[in-house]
Amino acid sequence: MNLFRTQDLHWILPELLLTGFAFAILLLSAVWPVDRKRALGWLSLMLLTITGAVLLATQVGVLSLRERPGGFPIFGEYPSFLADGFSVFFKIVVLLAAALTILMSVRSLDAERAQAGEFYALVMLSVVGMMFMASGTDFAVLYIALELMSLSVYVLVGFIKLDRRSNEAALKYFLLGNFSSGILLYGISLVFGTCGTTNLLQIREAIERGVEQPRLLLIGAILVTVGLAFKVAAVPFHMWTPDAYEGAPTVVTAFMATGVKAAAFAMALRVFIEGFIGLRGEWVALAALLAVASMTLGNVAAILQDNVKRMLAYSSIAHAGYVLMGLVAIGAAPASGAAGAPRVYGLDASQFGLVSVALYLLVYTFTTIGAFGLVIMLRREGIVGDRIGDFAGLARRSPAAAFAMLVFMLSLAGIPCTAGFIGKWWLFGAAVHADYAWLAVVAVINSAVSLYYYVRLVVQMYMGADVEGPAYATSPGLTAALATCLGVTLFIGVYPGPFITLARWALLPALP
Repeated sequence: MNLFRTQDLHWILPELLLTGFAFAILLLSAVWPVDRKRALGWLSLMLLTITGAVLLATQVGVLSLRERPGGFPIFGEYPSFLADGFSVFFKIVVLLAAALTILMSVRSLDAERAQAGEFYALVMLSVVGMMFMASGTDFAVLYIALELMSLSVYVLVGFIKLDRRSNEAALKYFLLGNFSSGILLYGISLVFGTCGTTNLLQIREAIERGVEQPRLLLIGAILVTVGLAFKVAAVPFHMWTPDAYEGAPTVVTAFMATGVKAAAFAMALRVFIEGFIGLRGEWVALAALLAVASMTLGNVAAILQDNVKRMLAYSSIAHAGYVLMGLVAIGAAPASGAAGAPRVYGLDASQFGLVSVALYLLVYTFTTIGAFGLVIMLRREGIVGDRIGDFAGLARRSPAAAFAMLVFMLSLAGIPCTAGFIGKWWLFGAAVHADYAWLAVVAVINSAVSLYYYVRLVVQMYMGADVEGPAYATSPGLTAALATCLGVTLFIGVYPGPFITLARWALLPALP
């Protein structure tokens, strides 16, 4: 069987183009004048836009296909790469995260005196890995893509070479990241040993037929789950997150909290839906436990933080717990389309969970990048801008900036009329629809707890005494990124219909 045909290369044309663009930026960086390096940032943004346009032009047609519910297989009967609505949606999310990151980086790298083309090339290479993580249906492809993303981000975290915090964060992230990769690889080897393949579709078939050593398979699946839990920063595998988020350059922290997290969840969904769905009776309970632990510890620990980046790091852990609720709903529900399955908005519980995860990660991307963008804006000579006290009196010095941060904090807390409320509404609804109402109750309580530390920052902005010095430092790119995040956050909160339709259309093409 010929598993590869040259005419199939157009399905990976966006990844091939972005790889070439990244190497082109590296070559240009070697000859570009030092005082004009920021131009490479704008060039990188244009190349990312071209990649997104090519992605839509080459793959948007698969969303109307009906031959295979949920996707369109290529590269043979058991493909290692799928171009389907799922992959297109998550590729758009990571491209948006990368574009907003680069918009903010032009000003951020100037403030750190670290303007370099290598930064933009590493962002683009990490996005290549993320895009393969969204499309991969073979553990070999997924692992290589994961390592490409991780190695690029390790370097980005320690990109400010003279900053001890950045170096320490990169070292911790590298060591624990490699430890988690080892656990994941060992789990994959056990799954391969019991199923005889690394292809997720064939693994699913092997599980349905029954394997000779089911306990060994279960151990492998648990180890894979642990490895993925490290990547999404779920408790108790979250220990790297606060230090890495605090020490990394703020723009890199924003990218880690959004693009990296979205790609890791895309990979997790691929693994559990395409490969381990036959083991749902085992991993659903584990996912529910991880969700409760992540929501609770993340929100409680965030209350104690005075550093905004550490606070948002623990908040990110809590939000990983919210997203895991969607995974629980997918696994706990009957098979999609099962006879007699109750439907809400025309979706059964499994489909509802999948759409809720996708919608929430899209919402979280804009809200979180906006919040970190305000931290970047407050970075100025002698002030890092990442302490809660640095926001004191911001409403009097810059009412627009204070209003933007207010909206982002309320969105993260899930207050109505913001995008975060819509995302949480769908996630909580997915848990209830899958008969996990108790999990939704836990999430609501945790959301109420989170309101305390989000509002504490708002109180500082509107009621705190002014700090000395300039109000903030901005740039056209940073302003554009913040305006985009603010506009999308408010628009989704008031009129979410088009985005919900997009998520349904992209992830569930077989729906009527």
